[in-house]
Amino acid sequence: TSLLPGEKTCAYQPSLKLPEPFARNEFKIDDVTNISNASRDYIFSIVKKSNYGFFATHEIGKNTIQYGDNGGAQWTGASIDPYKNIMYVTGNNIPWIVGVKKYGNEKKNKFIDKRAVPLRDLDGYPGTKPPWGTLTAINLNTGKIFWQVPLGYYKELEKKGIITGTENFGGATATAGGLVFAGGTMDRLFRAFDSDTGEELWSYKLPFIASAPPTTYKANGEQYVIVPATGGTTLKIFYGNAIELGDAFIAFKIKK
Repeated sequence: TSLLPGEKTCAYQPSLKLPEPFARNEFKIDDVTNISNASRDYIFSIVKKSNYGFFATHEIGKNTIQYGDNGGAQWTGASIDPYKNIMYVTGNNIPWIVGVKKYGNEKKNKFIDKRAVPLRDLDGYPGTKPPWGTLTAINLNTGKIFWQVPLGYYKELEKKGIITGTENFGGATATAGGLVFAGGTMDRLFRAFDSDTGEELWSYKLPFIASAPPTTYKANGEQYVIVPATGGTTLKIFYGNAIELGDAFIAFKIKK
């Protein structure tokens, strides 16, 4: 139950088994990053002073580590193949440090103010084990994950053979031809995946990060895919100068 004055919450929360979660929703001690020993120790020092788990109530004077402030999924939503009944959705596994404090006139009402910042390691990466960004196919008949792959990479980690996925705000679009297109990743790549296996088949580096789900259309008997690439103001808020904003729309023709 809630530890915040005046807040009333249920004494229990249901633990759902299906549908399977495509993104993390409960921070666990085993989630702490393993990218480097120094970063792991740094994140542990934060975690041991914080609340976390399924699902810890907020507490004045003590932070809570949780997922979900920037997804899981985002406003971009998911794409569904109605013939196979498979849903394709991009997601984020980004932990947040959430704190609450009192403010206002103590003689009158006591208000609670919430503050949240991403939990990041010494190098600025998310403070959890990868993948940090994913593309997932979910069987809607069973509620089970069909496949899941990391979405995106950091160049300096990719050189070491570490594919982590990145925080992403692009969204996915599936086609009847067996492809899933997705962008929105920090590496600026726009990708096509095999809808049956999750294998990456093709990629193209955009001038700016894709900022919305791609759209597919036909013109003069040819099929095209178009995606807005503006960098994304949400990523800009949290990553600053690492995100360059622009105004590009890029269209691709699918070969027959």
